[in-house]
Amino acid sequence: MPRKADISLILAITAAVWISGFLWFFFTRLIEDPNLLRSELWSMMADEVLGIGGATSDPPRPTPPSGIRFLSQRLPLFGWAAVMLVLAAAHGDAVYVLLLHRCRLFWTEQIVIRLGIGLGILSTVTLCGGLAGQLNRRTMIVPALASVTVSCFIRWKSKRETPVQLTTLPREQQSSRIITILALLFILPFCVYVLLGAVSPPTDFDVREYHLQGPKEWFQQGQIVFLPHNVYTSFPFLTEMLSLTGMIFAADWWHGALVGQVVLSSFQILSTLSVFSIAHRWISKDGAWLAALIFMTTPWTLRISLIAYAEGALTFYLIAASMCALLVWQIPGRTIGLSIITGLMAGASMASKYTGLISVILPTAAVIAVQFIKSRNASRTDAELRQRAANGWRPLLLPAAAFSLGVAAMTAPWLVKNFAETGNPVYPLAYSVFGGSEWSPEMDARWKPAHAASEHNLSRIPEHILGAAVYNKWTSGLLFALAVPAVLLWRRNKALPVILCLIVWGFATWWAFTHRIDRFWIPLIPLLSLAAGATWLISTSRVWKSFLLTVIVVVTMFNVRFCGLALVGYHVGLMDLDAARQQTIRSDIRLLNESLPASAKVLMVGEAEVFDATFPLVYNTVFDDCLFEEWTTLPRDNQRPVTERRMLPPEKIRAALRMRRITHIVVNWGEILRYRMPGSYGFTGYVQPSRFAELVNQNVLKRSRSLLVRPWQDFSDTECRIVASWSGYEQLVPNNSSFSVVELYEVVTP
Repeated sequence: MPRKADISLILAITAAVWISGFLWFFFTRLIEDPNLLRSELWSMMADEVLGIGGATSDPPRPTPPSGIRFLSQRLPLFGWAAVMLVLAAAHGDAVYVLLLHRCRLFWTEQIVIRLGIGLGILSTVTLCGGLAGQLNRRTMIVPALASVTVSCFIRWKSKRETPVQLTTLPREQQSSRIITILALLFILPFCVYVLLGAVSPPTDFDVREYHLQGPKEWFQQGQIVFLPHNVYTSFPFLTEMLSLTGMIFAADWWHGALVGQVVLSSFQILSTLSVFSIAHRWISKDGAWLAALIFMTTPWTLRISLIAYAEGALTFYLIAASMCALLVWQIPGRTIGLSIITGLMAGASMASKYTGLISVILPTAAVIAVQFIKSRNASRTDAELRQRAANGWRPLLLPAAAFSLGVAAMTAPWLVKNFAETGNPVYPLAYSVFGGSEWSPEMDARWKPAHAASEHNLSRIPEHILGAAVYNKWTSGLLFALAVPAVLLWRRNKALPVILCLIVWGFATWWAFTHRIDRFWIPLIPLLSLAAGATWLISTSRVWKSFLLTVIVVVTMFNVRFCGLALVGYHVGLMDLDAARQQTIRSDIRLLNESLPASAKVLMVGEAEVFDATFPLVYNTVFDDCLFEEWTTLPRDNQRPVTERRMLPPEKIRAALRMRRITHIVVNWGEILRYRMPGSYGFTGYVQPSRFAELVNQNVLKRSRSLLVRPWQDFSDTECRIVASWSGYEQLVPNNSSFSVVELYEVVTP
């Protein structure tokens, strides 16, 4: 029979071979967009260290001024973000002491629970205040004061209670001070870098279309109302409510959006604390530091802090709910309280994004059930075993109900809001089940294929996994290099099988139920980091630990330097914020901001990326009814093919525009072309260049002015063919020289 030392050696050699082979493969592959070998990035970094990479053939592009003197621009933003976090902590503390008073957990676990729940409650407070038309600071502050009162009262009532200990404390393992110091040397500066990056003007399309545009519109209106022109604002908006809260405190929609981004970036820091907490309790302290280091320095962690996506919150609530679920059966007398807290965390994931139902709520519920089975089977005496067998599944019913209560508390406000507005609690999803007054079968037919994978070919699964593990440019080589060998510890660590199963579930649902956008799998990065940190336990050999530590340090240095490149996203650092803002505004939008008269109001056609606009406008997204079509179509032509429908008489179109105070029309033909490309979302065939030419001839509009052009020779054959199919396309491509991407029409005044 092989000795334990021999088995440990075999496992270490197996793991080392995989790690070395995977990292060699990883660093010799091309990353996506631009096509660049990672090995070339290593060469660039070596040149920087040696000081031989400074020469360049092109003059450097002018950049806005930058320096410590511009820190003062950010201090008010960080101040308001701190206020929001304090308010959230007040809410979370009230829930914590109500459900877990006098319960001793790690301080990192307590921070995660308090702020995780608190941010969800603060978001709900903003939603309720907005629906009531009370978007003001008082509405945000008064509920927090009530929470402080509740927590103080509970503490006073329970001051004589004996603190509750865990049933089984984690086995103490010798930890290395060197690893702690090394991890902190990377993590702490990187946290500062992440927070500075959060104060970067938004550049992403989705963010400027709805993640921030929706809160901007509600802030300007002073209340939260249904926006029929932007279907995306009917999604659960936990994170977007925090952006709206930032606007309320900053008293400005643009600076408030940056305040919101700082708060959203704190989700990454909380995720790091969650990773550390789980690893510290269930793996080892050294493994905890390494797992936290791996997660924090993964380029995706920075990237999701630079962009106000919902995935940052979804990532946090998955790992935080997992942390709480593992604790549910470990603390006597607190099973119900922990079940509610776990439900609140899991429910907050769905309040951030509908996919949280599948990616967080279902697997978290399964973790609680599996942990119950394990605790039942761990009975140490025959009497306990008989008693548990007699009770069956009954002890699970109350925690299950408590978990469901927590989920409902976080998700119900959004479901009720949608039901009241559209008759569909998960609008615009499940139209075939619930219908929806603001949706249609035609819209649903376009929506489903646009938000689902194009194929489910099982033979292509390795290709898709490689796309996430290797070819995606924002992933870390450490995630899959170190997480896969953790399978070797399956029987040696009772929490690791849970973590690995959650990873498998996450990738399976990402592949089966989403359209496989790369950011949709990033909620798994904390779990992968945990598995990666667990590889520290494969062997106690000094050789193994030296090898693993060397690998982690070297790849982390690569990741940290990579995060300083523009490839990760727009990070302004200490750049002049005013100049950075102007730099990120599209040239056509900037021109409109500067040149339109104060009385102007613009109808945007084919354009929904309007967050940076400072002028009054109306618009619609690609999945909403086209306002131009709705306002100008002859009603009796509704049954005709859309391209054959006639327009209203000129005088009626003038009246329709005058009634809505429209003074200008902007048409983004570039976006319309993108939507009409094969495999894209599609765009109504009613919008054709010939219709605008007709309105010019009828003296409804003045001749167009091109705000943005693109050389015609840069278009692909497919693009040229699609443009050539448009009625009147010749006016967009005069002399076959350049294509008018964005056109501005002025409405003729009587």
